Amino acid sequence: MKLNYRDKVILGILLAIVILLLGFFLLIKKTNQEIKDNKAILAEVQQQKDEIDAKIAEIKPLKTKIKATYDETTKLTDDFVAYNDIYNARKADQYMQHFAEDSEVKIKTLSVSDLTVGQLSYYYLKHSVLAEDQLTQADLNGDRQAANEELKAEANALAARTQESVLVSNYSVTVEGDKEKIFNYLKAIEEQDKTIIINSVSLTNVPIGEKAEQKLRESAEGGEIPKATANLTISLYSVYDLSEPNLEAD
Repeated sequence: MKLNYRDKVILGILLAIVILLLGFFLLIKKTNQEIKDNKAILAEVQQQKDEIDAKIAEIKPLKTKIKATYDETTKLTDDFVAYNDIYNARKADQYMQHFAEDSEVKIKTLSVSDLTVGQLSYYYLKHSVLAEDQLTQADLNGDRQAANEELKAEANALAARTQESVLVSNYSVTVEGDKEKIFNYLKAIEEQDKTIIINSVSLTNVPIGEKAEQKLRESAEGGEIPKATANLTISLYSVYDLSEPNLEAD
């Protein structure tokens, strides 16, 4: 079949249209696939964003919790003597010196240790029962035993706890002065607000009551009551301060 010029032109136009249409459909197909791929990527990125947003939302409450823990811990450590105040024997001596100066007693002997690791025991009243085995035999209904167990419950619970390790400086001192000044010295140490514990006290020439004072006066040379003395063993407890958390760090 022989095509004339007009037919060739029409055929060429048709071929061009077909090629354009094929290209157009191929482009649409490719674009649709890209749209689908982009939607999948968008969904994945959105999921990641949601996860990140959820974590960011948790940061503020977490910061608040960390700050509250730090504040609570700081309150607890504030009860102890500051580490920098007693980190060696010389500093501990300086820290305790004002108690003697304020009470106007004279230090006669002194022994102070550097900080070391020690245990801080729990203080509690230990309930005891006289002849407990006999009481048990007489307690037919078990009422007395139950009452005793209730009284001992707190002490037993504290005794079962693990004693915590702390830093401790041991301070042994003998002070001399009037009876009132000795008592003022003891009272000043007792009423200060840090964890300083008087482990033992022995008093000499400290009469209690008029008769005892008169007896001491009569036995003294020249009728003068000798200076009172107090021998004390004291423990000063410290802990390391918790570093303040940097909540604004990137």
